[in-house]
Formats: sequence, C-alpha cells, structure tokens
Amino acid sequence: MSTTTIRDLLRLALPPGSKLLTPGDGSLQHISNAVSLRATLPAFPQLRGGEIALISVAQARLLDERLTLPTIVRRLAEVPVAAIAVVGAVDDDALAVAKVTDLPLLQLPDQTDLRSVEREIHRLLVDLDVQLERRAAQLYSELTQHVAADDGAEGIVRLTAERTGCAVAYLNADGEVRIQRGPRHLRAAFSGLQLPLSPTGQAMDVVVRTYPIGQPAQRLGYVAVAGPTLDRWDELAATQAVAALALELAKQQAVHAAEARIRGNVLRTILSGTVTDPVSLQQQAAELGYDLQRPHVALVIAPVDKATTLEQAQTWLRRLLGRQQLAAPTLVREETLVCFCPSDEQLTQPYALLQALTEEAAVNAGLSTLATAAAQWSRAYDEAEQALLLGRELFGQGTFTAFSDLGVYRLLLELRSSSELQSFYHQTLGALTEHDRANGGELLHTLEGYFAALGNLHHAADLLHIHRNTLIYRLRRITEISGLSLKRPEDVLALQIALKAHRVVTMMR
Repeated sequence: MSTTTIRDLLRLALPPGSKLLTPGDGSLQHISNAVSLRATLPAFPQLRGGEIALISVAQARLLDERLTLPTIVRRLAEVPVAAIAVVGAVDDDALAVAKVTDLPLLQLPDQTDLRSVEREIHRLLVDLDVQLERRAAQLYSELTQHVAADDGAEGIVRLTAERTGCAVAYLNADGEVRIQRGPRHLRAAFSGLQLPLSPTGQAMDVVVRTYPIGQPAQRLGYVAVAGPTLDRWDELAATQAVAALALELAKQQAVHAAEARIRGNVLRTILSGTVTDPVSLQQQAAELGYDLQRPHVALVIAPVDKATTLEQAQTWLRRLLGRQQLAAPTLVREETLVCFCPSDEQLTQPYALLQALTEEAAVNAGLSTLATAAAQWSRAYDEAEQALLLGRELFGQGTFTAFSDLGVYRLLLELRSSSELQSFYHQTLGALTEHDRANGGELLHTLEGYFAALGNLHHAADLLHIHRNTLIYRLRRITEISGLSLKRPEDVLALQIALKAHRVVTMMR
C-alpha cells in the first residue's frame, strides 16, 4: 500500500497555491496513483480505487455537458477514488457532495497543466528521493528570486512556511526571533528558544529544529522550523532557506558596509575640522539618519585583549544601536572604535550603551563632555581619547572614564605639550624618577601611596604592604633626593601635581 498522503502531494507534487477544501483528516488520505480527465470518453479509464482524479471543470463540460462537478464527484466516490483535484470553480453543490461522501476535494490554481501535475505525482510515487531533490532545487530557485527581488528575509521565511505547512522563523545571531510565519499555534514554540540553541527540541507537543546560518566564527543567525512532526522535506526546505538567507544576509552586509563607508566619510570629514559646507554636510548626515543639531558624546572604545577585534566590537555596537533605535555614526580609527552617541547632560544613553557592550566583550572606554554642535566633535574626540588612555592608566582595564571626572588631569592634559609643564615635572620629580630607574626603586610608588593615605603613616604602610619603618626610611630618602619637604604645604602640592603630570607624560610616550 502506498504511504504517500494528500499532505505529501500538497508539499511535493501539486503546484503552489493548491489547497484542500474539505474539512477533517483528508490530508492524511493515502494516494496510490494519479489520473487526469481524458479528452474522450471514458473520461477516467481503468480506475481501481485509491487514485487522485485530476479534473478540469471546463474540459469536463466540453466532453459531456451532463458532466457537472457534483455529478463527477458523486460517480467517482463510488469507485472509490482517494481524492479529487479540480481546476476551475468549485460550487457549493460539489463541495456538499464531497462532504457527504467523505471524499477529499482539492482546488488547483487556474491555468494548471493537469498532465504536468500527473507526471509530478507519478515521480513522487515512484521515487520519493528524486522528487524531494527536484522540489528542493525548485524551492531554492524561488527563494533566490526573492533575494534578487529585494523581498528580503521576510519573503524567504514566508515562502518556506508555505511550502512546508510548518511554522518557520528567522533568528538573528543573538537568538532573537526577528521574523516568523506559518500556523499561529505552532509559532508559540519559538518563544522558548534561547542560546545555545539545541538542534532538535520539543515544546508544547511541537517539534522544533534549528539550523545555523554561517560558520561558528561568523554566525549570521538561525532558521527554526516547528511542526507536530518534521520529516525529510521539512529538513530539505529548511536547508534551502538557510542557503538563501545566507545570500540575503551577505547582500545586506555588503550594503551595510557601503553605508558604513559613507557614514565613516561623514565622520572623518567632521573630525578633520575641514568642513567647508556645513549645510551640505547636515543634509548628507540627515540622509543617513543623523541629526547633527542634537547634542552628542564621543566614545572612544578599545578591547581589553586580543580575543575581541575592533571589527567585532563595531558589529556588536551597531547591533546594540539598532536595538535601541539610536542613529550614531561609528568608525574604526587608530586602533580604537569611535562612536558619537546622542546624549543628555547626564550621559545616560552612552553609559547604557557601553554597559550593554560589556555583555559581549571586555572593553575600555573614554567619554567626552557634551558636544552641542558638529563643530565641537573634534574637541570631543580628543577628550574621549585622553579619557580612555588616562583612565586605563589610572583605573586599570575594563573601565569607563569620563573626561569630566578627570579633575586636575584635565588641566594637565591641556598643558601636556607645554615646555613649562615638562620643566616643572623634571625639576620636581626628575631626580626621583632617575633614582628609581637606576636602582629599581619604588620611591614614586611610595610617594603615591603616602598621598593616597592622606599622610597617615599607618594607613600608607598598609596600602603599600610594607613595614612602617620602611615607609619612614623611604620618605626620608624622597626628601633627600628631591630636595622637597613633606612638611611644607607648597612642596607637598608640587609633588602631588608632579605625580599627576608624571602619568600624563608617561601616557604621551
């Protein structure tokens, strides 16, 4: 007995748009053969039962005016055939007869070639594997046409759901469902999906299978298929959808890369300080979704280690910006990632963005003060870069440093190229620096610990993990070498400022 059902025919042999009109479990009816209406009587020779009869209403009336569709359905139910597929109008009388006789009735699209459909059904009955491969190839061709026609992932998911009768979803690389189509009651199974995705799962008596798009190192997303049962055709259709989505996403990436170059050019122009036509620049930025009239904050970001590349960080940052619906230009520049983020005075959005980015990778970041116009972006970039470098020096890896929080360092950074600052630094700490370099000493470190403890010897010794007497000895040596006294307020202030200048000078090297 044939195991091919009407459901199999709908998915693997009948033309797209075919549908079962009668209710109940008709889709599970088994089919043994296919016969189409002949041009001469008898209309259906050698019927043995179990066939699907392919009928053109117009052709039947040409053959014999008495062959109305209700009459044909009634006669074929006596054979009995397994089902009837019709090209042409199906009236209520024919549908009523089909229901009474419990005969599945299918509607085929107009202009369907019944002989072609008959051949497709025979191929399915004779060699399932070959027909599966043929249908898979046809599906892929249709899916790529959607890609070429700019129907996007939406068209790919919708067509795959139509061809399988299952619920189908496209998930992004984060495992979030972006598009889902197919029976609504099956789609509910997608709500429980989360990374890492299991290839096969069960949810609410529904089987769910997921298929990755792209290689693990550059995962583009996933295709998920859900149904009461999933067979080989569902798997083949899903793999065709994966291939088509890979093309679509690669195309999108190429478009995004081109747009990124344009965005980068806009940002480079602003940062260069060579804007000759502000109005034209504002129009170009507006076309990219940027409002240069809004206040922005510059972010300069650097990964903590080599496990994260700047390109990966930029991809993650853009994804976060898209998720938060923020239009903010980004640019890889001088081994850092630069972003100008719209912001309020409290820098709420930039901090939230950086915090979300740390869920993907460990990064250092510097934040500028608020830039209220594009003409201030170059200044803001310098501030954020200095905050990044000095914050890493002061507070270590994995920290965010706002330029506004740098205190006296802001003044020292402004004077960093000044010969007066260099002279003051060398006159105050030069001898101590040379002593430490020549002797592997820790006098500068000791001085920093002493000031951090506000001059409290016990606290300073604990901070430096040394004995109190060792601390007193080192402080005496500091006084002898520098010529400055820790008991004179002006000398203490000079040493404190010089220590901060030391960090700035060291950062510049």
